[in-house]
Amino acid sequence: MLDWYSNAFSLGVFYLGKLNKVLDPVISWVGEKFFGIDYPILTPTPGNHSDSTYIYILYFTMIALSVIGAIVWSLIDRARKNLDVQYYWLKVIIRYFLALNLLAFALEKFFKVQFPDLGFYQLSEPLGDMSPMSLAWAFFGYSYGYNLFMGLAESAALLLLFRRTTNFGALLTVAAMANVAAINISYDIHAKVYASMMLLMALFLLLPSIKSLYRFFFFEEAVSLKIQKAPMFKKRWMRVSALVFKWIVIVVHVGYLLNLYWGIHTRRLNRTPAELYGIYDIESFVINKDTLSLDNPSRWRQFVFERGTSAVRMNRDSVVFAFTDFDEKRVFVYDDQIRLMLQIQEIYREQGSFDKMDSLLIEKEAGIVLYYDLLDASRVDFKGIFNNDSLLISAKRVPIEIKDFRLMKSKINKVTEVPYMY
Repeated sequence: MLDWYSNAFSLGVFYLGKLNKVLDPVISWVGEKFFGIDYPILTPTPGNHSDSTYIYILYFTMIALSVIGAIVWSLIDRARKNLDVQYYWLKVIIRYFLALNLLAFALEKFFKVQFPDLGFYQLSEPLGDMSPMSLAWAFFGYSYGYNLFMGLAESAALLLLFRRTTNFGALLTVAAMANVAAINISYDIHAKVYASMMLLMALFLLLPSIKSLYRFFFFEEAVSLKIQKAPMFKKRWMRVSALVFKWIVIVVHVGYLLNLYWGIHTRRLNRTPAELYGIYDIESFVINKDTLSLDNPSRWRQFVFERGTSAVRMNRDSVVFAFTDFDEKRVFVYDDQIRLMLQIQEIYREQGSFDKMDSLLIEKEAGIVLYYDLLDASRVDFKGIFNNDSLLISAKRVPIEIKDFRLMKSKINKVTEVPYMY
């Protein structure tokens, strides 16, 4: 259950089984009683691997319960001398967890979902104004070839689905996840705990072979790696049922993930560009008929409109973000991210989905609502209310397309006489 929001089966258990209704109050209680946390603890949304307070407390709670459970079990079952069967099934759970979750991440690379193509916001953002995570996302998003390489490295975890290839799969997974954990930590990416946890899981699978691998790599000795024997069912129908169940788990999960990411990929290819798509310089910014000067710190400087990330750049290089509802011709701008996330979590818990999220946020007045009027292909006016003050903003589109940026014009050169570093 460490990652219920990306695993197909545990996702169903967590939400359809209402496990979240049980966990949420437990996490809040543990946070308050053990750590003195007096602020709202946000429940992670599906696919969110953040290093949030909720996740840290969840891990702490599971570790504490595991230690208590192990002590109780040891006291009750002291007569048992052999735990090979329990150890085998523990490894099976870890193997399948790693294999199926890393397959999901591999497909995100193959279908360019995790690191999408660079857009106007990333391409027009000065390097010095980027966060470490946005820098990493731009780096990975630029090259589809490197995404394929990363996807292949992560999909090697599929070898963990079979006992005979577990050691090789674990070795490759350790290498892949060590790199992911290093990147997440070094670039302040919000999945440090998650990546580190999967790295520890892969190392756990390698533990029985560590001594043999050490002798092989450092002393060039001939060694053999242990393959853990599976418990044998006495009856033939049980052996057949176990094999059938294994392949049902694999086929259903792989099919689910392929369908999920293929759907995302095709929807992205088929969607039409938004009418506001592009970068707009703000020519005039009027509050209650008072036109703000260009050097006024409250004045907005630029709009960047994309389907993924819409943003408002203000003077002094500060940034606020926006949802754009192209059907209703409105822009929802928010500047307090913590308050916004609290509102999103509250709506998600009530609705169970992200449908009509922007409309519901507008009803809760979590930001500024602007309605736009597209005057022509290059000019647009925005009107709205902010703190009971009227806003009137006029903007002009910057005549540049994604393909016009120098980075996007660059190609891989087979022959390079001079390093192209400028």
